[in-house]
Amino acid sequence: MKDTGPSNGLMKPSRKYLLLCFLAAAAWARAVPAAEAPPDSARVVTDLPDLIVSSEAAAPPRTGLMILGPARIAQEDVGSLADLGKLLPSTRAAVNSRGEAVLMIRGAPERHVQTYLDGIPLNLPWDERVDLGSIPVVGPIRLEGRRGLASLLEGPGALAGSVRILASRPRPGPVSVTSAVLGEQGLSILNASTGGSAGPWRLQGGMSWRHRDAWPLPDGGPERFNSDLDQYSFLGRGSRSIGNNGRLNLLATGWHEEKGVPPELNLGDEARFWRYPERRRILGGASLDLPLGADGTWDLRAMTAVDFFTQEIDPRGPDGWGAPLAPGQDYEYDHDRTGHAMLGVTRWLAPDLRLTLQGNARYTNHRESLTAGGDELAYAQWLTALVAEGEWQTAGGWTLRGGAGWDHAATPQTGDKPDRPADDAEALNLRLERDLRAHTRIYLAASRRSRFPSLREMFSGALGKFLPNPDLHAERQDLIETGLTTRGRRGHLATAFFLQELHGGIEKEKLADGSGRFMRVNRTRIRVPGCEIIGTADLSPLLTVSVQHTFLGARVRQDGAFTGRAEDRPDYLSQASIAWRQPERGPDALLEALVTGPRWSADASGASDDTGGLQRLPAGVTWSLRLGYRWLTDGRSVSAHLRVDNIFDRNVPYQVGLPAPGRLITGGLSLEI
Repeated sequence: MKDTGPSNGLMKPSRKYLLLCFLAAAAWARAVPAAEAPPDSARVVTDLPDLIVSSEAAAPPRTGLMILGPARIAQEDVGSLADLGKLLPSTRAAVNSRGEAVLMIRGAPERHVQTYLDGIPLNLPWDERVDLGSIPVVGPIRLEGRRGLASLLEGPGALAGSVRILASRPRPGPVSVTSAVLGEQGLSILNASTGGSAGPWRLQGGMSWRHRDAWPLPDGGPERFNSDLDQYSFLGRGSRSIGNNGRLNLLATGWHEEKGVPPELNLGDEARFWRYPERRRILGGASLDLPLGADGTWDLRAMTAVDFFTQEIDPRGPDGWGAPLAPGQDYEYDHDRTGHAMLGVTRWLAPDLRLTLQGNARYTNHRESLTAGGDELAYAQWLTALVAEGEWQTAGGWTLRGGAGWDHAATPQTGDKPDRPADDAEALNLRLERDLRAHTRIYLAASRRSRFPSLREMFSGALGKFLPNPDLHAERQDLIETGLTTRGRRGHLATAFFLQELHGGIEKEKLADGSGRFMRVNRTRIRVPGCEIIGTADLSPLLTVSVQHTFLGARVRQDGAFTGRAEDRPDYLSQASIAWRQPERGPDALLEALVTGPRWSADASGASDDTGGLQRLPAGVTWSLRLGYRWLTDGRSVSAHLRVDNIFDRNVPYQVGLPAPGRLITGGLSLEI
């Protein structure tokens, strides 16, 4: 795609994409036959399946929601959550210069996406993001991806959307699954899980181990330097009923890993040569779902969780890794201790009318030492939110959801940096939906919510790569969105048109002092108009085609007009797949294509100083193929597969100097009892 440079407002090509999306939506809505209406849907479903720790007091709307079940996830042969990001609509999975795999929904920065494991937040408060490559996938799971700000009950920080890892729906009797994946470059993934009942408890547990020597470089290159990984993890869940309709859920999980950070190829000897000699994380949580009152008109939900995270960063390079530490050498120790709590009460004023009041609180303490034997700095932050939300479903098929809230951030400890005052922000959300016919719904939504800067954005120098900016303030997002979803006997379709406007958006700027360092600053305004279309069609009982396309027109306001370049926001994202699968036994096949549009990315080499430190990256496409076979015998299921990722060995960089892996061949076996 030829780069035509920035233009005022929405470019002409964007109007073409918007029109095409609209016409496709209208055509599909007319063509897809309606399925039977679901049973009683007047009241919002608030009960949760077994084994899920809840972090919301009421269910969010289902528009803008993508659910991936265990069967679809199993086809990806994943070892971590990072392997699943490409399946979510309008979502880009990338690896940054710190070696962290992150998700960007609708082009928004990764800190606008909240990630949960059974309702427990996974984003590290120190940085307000999470390395998805470190989140193991243990046992059968399902994945829920939400786009946009569906509900204020999701908690602060979920401006662009959220991703939730949930236990698969429980099946009667004990179930055990063991799988192994082996591939090039020493890639090994072992996963074992089991579940069953013990008295009043339903239990599930699992363990996993992942290893790789390196990722392959694309275009037939050698192995990617310092891209190794070694990780093991465990997970345990428990659930039991309380009273007639209540439920108590418990979760405990943890992992330990050592990994390398591939350097930016464009920087040569000036690149960041880092390793994580040790990373450890332990999470534990509990939730209570309890109907109150004899008439069942009150619901109480509570959640509490603790999160312990420790990591070491060794920046001394290949000649220093593993050598004894000398006092004063650069070597970072990070220790995070975080507590989460949620309390929500829902009052059912009528079967189709509810009012929910929810409070969220998070306290984190971060301690770091930047040199061997050096002083330890302490940082702390309180993040709280109070939200009131109501929902009314009318007999005419209309649903009105409205909410208002207040977010608050305070930093009682700021290390060796100046104190900063507490910060507050309002939160608003209004959503109107209507059923046109069975399984066809339109909606219109408007929202406002802010994200407070993380401790790291304000106070960290990232071992000399950034200049701290304690004066950062919250960035505020205004979002308007409209869309349509429809489901028929042979497929479904979801379309959306949205306009995001970020006020005071936090982005990095290259310093003009020649040091090659960056500083995070509040940009004036960033506007992102876009549209997305997500469709699935069952061409036959065995053959399914899925297509996703998102167009984004991100621009930064400068000199009174939206003409500036926005970092790491592609012009478009596309994904297509065709899957052939037998219902119980026999062969299966999956062919996938992933397209990432052109985008601007930060370049610290100095080669792009004339464009504000940003370099234009071209569009790229990667293809993947999976062939499998499943046997059923004596109550057991045995599956085997062969997989080729990036078939044509294309070079599609995550960022400047950070290529995605080249062609990779893997195979594996899975046994389910």
